[in-house]
Amino acid sequence: MDAGFSSDLDAWLAATDRSQMTPVDRYVVDRTLKETPYETTEVVYRRNSQGRATVGPFVRKRFVEDVGRGQAYERILQAQAAGIRLEHQPLIYECERSGDSVDVVMECLQGMTLDMLAQREAPSIDLAARVMPQLCDALTELHESFEQPLIHRDVKPSNVMLCGECVKLIDLGIARAYRTDADRDTVRYGTPGYAPPEQYGFGQTSVRSDVYALGMTMAFCLTGQDPTTELRESGFSDPRIPPTCAEVLIHATQFDPANRYASVRDLRRAIDAALRTERGAAPLPSAAPAPDKSQASKANRIATVLEALGRIWNALIVVVWVLMTTSVIANIIEPRGNNVQYPRWFNALLFLGLLHIP
Repeated sequence: MDAGFSSDLDAWLAATDRSQMTPVDRYVVDRTLKETPYETTEVVYRRNSQGRATVGPFVRKRFVEDVGRGQAYERILQAQAAGIRLEHQPLIYECERSGDSVDVVMECLQGMTLDMLAQREAPSIDLAARVMPQLCDALTELHESFEQPLIHRDVKPSNVMLCGECVKLIDLGIARAYRTDADRDTVRYGTPGYAPPEQYGFGQTSVRSDVYALGMTMAFCLTGQDPTTELRESGFSDPRIPPTCAEVLIHATQFDPANRYASVRDLRRAIDAALRTERGAAPLPSAAPAPDKSQASKANRIATVLEALGRIWNALIVVVWVLMTTSVIANIIEPRGNNVQYPRWFNALLFLGLLHIP
């Protein structure tokens, strides 16, 4: 286990006697970050035996137990106690059930979320290269560090934290363990634009569900906008999404999970290859050949001649159309030759149809 984590944990435990305080009393609330009927997220400080806030800050999440939220944090805390360090997840200090709620106390990360960063930096291949490989690693940790994979189920820009050069995946409130004996999720959650179809009742979520959300998050990195169903159905046809990246996104976000990448590792390999292609496709400015002035002059002369010929051709078309229009009108007003025997309306249909030719 990390020495820093052990040190923080020792200080945290020493700050108070757990037997003397309830989970609620052990902390002083500094501010509330989010509050819903099912979950409250707060920044808190640990209270000592004299009632003073001495250690912190921490993030505390309080979940209503009967909706199945917060169970993933218990598994992560058990993994940490066993010496497993999940590099791309916040450290969990406490997870305790109290009455009808689950209280989770964790590391308070310093940084900004991906959606906040996108408001400061333009979407780009570079942003995708900075975020996506580590974000894939974060999901791989959840999928491969446990006997039953932990499925995050809410991968989106607001749940991706950039802490310096490290990417952290936060908010596992609706994460669940994959069950081989289940055909669908018990409770349906998800964020529109990022959640795959199976999260809305089409089947059980699996590692391929997080693959779908990763694909949509990469689309956000490239466009700076939340992806839509229309964008996915168009094959990610957007000038800001390079074709090589679009191919990866199409594969990652198939409606049928069986047609997506089988694992996040497979997706990461595809993303790495696409990003290498795109970042290496544009030559360096110093490598650009000097323009050939003689060739440019010759091309300009050819373009001028072609433009002149085009204008002459257009003029001829106009002249032919005017002559034919004049002839048609004359033949309708005063039919000649064999046209005399036909009714005027027939001649009008016959000759007016000829005007489409030019």
